[in-house]
Amino acid sequence: MVAGVPASETPADTSAVPARQIDLVIDRAGLIADVRACGRAAYLARHLAKGTALSGYMVAEDRPAYEMALNWVLAEDGRQISITLRFFGAGSRSITGHAAIQSASGKAHLSIRPDEVELAVRSAQQIRKVVEGSLQGVIVRTDTELLYANDGYARLVGYDSADAIFEALGNDPDVLNRTLHPDDAPVVLERIRARMSGRDIHSHYEARVMRPDGSSLWVDVLATAVTWSGKQASLSWLTDISARKQVEAELVKSKEAAEFANRAKTEFLANMSHELRTPLNAILGFSEIIQTEMLGPVGNAKYRDYANDIHASGEHLLALINDVLDLSKLEAGRLDLHETDIDLADAVEQCLRLIRDRARCAKIVLSVEVEKGLPHLRADLRALKQIVLNLLTNAIKFTPAGGHVVLRLVQEPAKGLCVCVRDTGIGMSPADVQIALQPFGQVDSSLARKHEGTGLGLPISRSLVRLHDGDLSIVSEPGEGTTVCAWFPATRMIAAAA
Repeated sequence: MVAGVPASETPADTSAVPARQIDLVIDRAGLIADVRACGRAAYLARHLAKGTALSGYMVAEDRPAYEMALNWVLAEDGRQISITLRFFGAGSRSITGHAAIQSASGKAHLSIRPDEVELAVRSAQQIRKVVEGSLQGVIVRTDTELLYANDGYARLVGYDSADAIFEALGNDPDVLNRTLHPDDAPVVLERIRARMSGRDIHSHYEARVMRPDGSSLWVDVLATAVTWSGKQASLSWLTDISARKQVEAELVKSKEAAEFANRAKTEFLANMSHELRTPLNAILGFSEIIQTEMLGPVGNAKYRDYANDIHASGEHLLALINDVLDLSKLEAGRLDLHETDIDLADAVEQCLRLIRDRARCAKIVLSVEVEKGLPHLRADLRALKQIVLNLLTNAIKFTPAGGHVVLRLVQEPAKGLCVCVRDTGIGMSPADVQIALQPFGQVDSSLARKHEGTGLGLPISRSLVRLHDGDLSIVSEPGEGTTVCAWFPATRMIAAAA
């Protein structure tokens, strides 16, 4: 609103109101009839409410002069006067405003502009108070001269106050650059010079500062170029991150220790597996000789039964050791693939010959579905058989008598070849699936615990599939069965020879 224009003619928006001006309409009773302001002035005018007396917001000493001026202006349209008034501000402070009062249509129109010099001084004081009281270090400097530092910076570099730093600089100008760690000083000084020259106006980095006692600490530095007392300089905000750096260092140590322990475990398992296989060969060989009575009758049938038990236990232990050895090699990255072109249907049939008796003894129906025209697979035959046998063994192991296990071989041109084993067994929850995929993880179920095992079948199978650039997927529900699919990528599909 422009002074002297009736309120009815004032635009509805505040676009015509200067950013630091407050426009008011005062009726003959001295009450506020309208308030218009924008920008910073709107913030200053936020407490001025319609229907209240403007004099109630003024310092008491200024009210008589204001009321006298208001009455004089309202006595006749067209009169105008300028007056300086003080209004209540934050706390005990007051804000000085220069008011132009003009009458029109029986009302007074006031345009109040805050004292710019006072506002600037007050803002500078507030900003200085914020900076001085900041826990962060604030410093303005060139590459050779300290222009400003707050107490927060002084504490970072081991001084009691900023005054103490300036006092030390008075005796030895090199003190300033000695607050930088020797290893970091060249880079930090180059960054400062770059900011002063306008090449790197803003930067954010980490560096170390030194203290007089020789200790150091890490700080996060956020810096920008400024003009200070006519000089090009660098303004930096420094935050102590020593605690964070300590945590990071400890995490690195913990990670290295964990990796070392894992390597040591893997090497131990690999070595021990080899060591255990040697005596097992003797146990299996001699127990088989006694089983078959190769060197003559045993005499007592009980001894033959014991030999059978020894041989069966030895075979079981050898299978466990083989699993552990395979896992060790996989984790150590020492399992090499010997790839050939494999007829997938033929390889699966070889696995079925080894597993059919187990399914028959468990009273489980085992069936196979092979899609016609399957291409050959470029893979390691031994690894492929191990994957298939592991999946079939697990399915039979966790399926009650009378259940059904189906092995399917399918292809999808975009996705690849799939070996899929579906059972009607006990099934697993999503949490159980995650356990089953962990090395030595075993799902805690009454049926599962009836069968011995290391819990390595699925983890080894997944690792072997991934060695072939594929992946293993599991879909399962408790009581509904499980479907495990080993997918080999389309890049390993090879057209069968005619």
